[in-house]
Amino acid sequence: MIVGLGLMGGSLALATRRVLPEITVLGVDYPEVLKLARGKEAIHGGYPPEELERAAAEGDIVFLATPIRTILGLIPRAAAAMRQGTILTDLGSTKEEICRVAAEAVPEEVHFVGGHPLTGAEGSGFRAADPFLFQNALYVLTPLPGSEGAAARLEAFLEALGAIPVVMEPGLHDEIAAYVSHLPQLLAVALVNTVGRKEGFLPFAAGGFRDLTRIASSPYGIWEDILATNAARVDRALGELIGELSRLRERLSEGLGEDFSRARTLRASIPKRAKGFVKEFPSVRVVVPDRVGALAEVTGALGAAGINIKDLELMRVREGIGGTFRIYVGSQGEAEEAAKVLRALGYETEAVA
Repeated sequence: MIVGLGLMGGSLALATRRVLPEITVLGVDYPEVLKLARGKEAIHGGYPPEELERAAAEGDIVFLATPIRTILGLIPRAAAAMRQGTILTDLGSTKEEICRVAAEAVPEEVHFVGGHPLTGAEGSGFRAADPFLFQNALYVLTPLPGSEGAAARLEAFLEALGAIPVVMEPGLHDEIAAYVSHLPQLLAVALVNTVGRKEGFLPFAAGGFRDLTRIASSPYGIWEDILATNAARVDRALGELIGELSRLRERLSEGLGEDFSRARTLRASIPKRAKGFVKEFPSVRVVVPDRVGALAEVTGALGAAGINIKDLELMRVREGIGGTFRIYVGSQGEAEEAAKVLRALGYETEAVA
């Protein structure tokens, strides 16, 4: 049972139908959304929001895939209607407040396991849903005390969908999220607004600025609840960032070589995973010209050579010229073979360890 068939809930429904066709997937949403979901065979049936309790009574696992404030209101309603031994979970981006409400409202016979898939996509609503959204994505679980067995069952379900479950305490999750997710979002917003106040500057913003500020396009409707339910931690993170910027400002005339060196070292220590892979895959870098069918030729040639593409990343692009892609494969041998295949077709390419 999935309550809310937007990007996340819709993707969860599509993924379940694709990988676990034997499972009955039901949805709760407005009639027009349910119609879309049925048309894409994402769900077997559905209920309007006013019939939430009736729907929850049918679910073995009930996912609350709505905005955080809505999740907080749905937890007691859904839990009261659920059968003994069933699992109630959510997909909210913060966990401590949600788990606190669940600890107070969920009866002992129902198991609550907080959840947060660390994935997303451009767009919103069911039309943006993607059955592969959870593939190789980290998926944090924050079970309440006594729900460890239910968490193990949920882990197995998520692993079947291709996700990588990680069990964590709710407060630790929110602390980490404040620094690695919420702080970058606010930094991107601040940077764009700062430069945007300088008339005529933004047209000169090149690749580095665009890469750093991509998430500034995120709608506030998504972030309002996230920031409100993690405000204290975000405030501390902002304070530390402001302090770091102040130190850089003070040392600007003295030279910042040590700061750059430390940042470079720390940046290099981040696992070079593509979309949550648990290990770093070798890759091949290839320049693809801006012509119809060029990328299809590249991927087709690798497929014909028996090389499975684990992930595909567009690193940079220039209109009318082409783009540089990084193609992740299963082994260093496959990376070297892929480079050989593509060179034979005339592409500029190299294997990357």
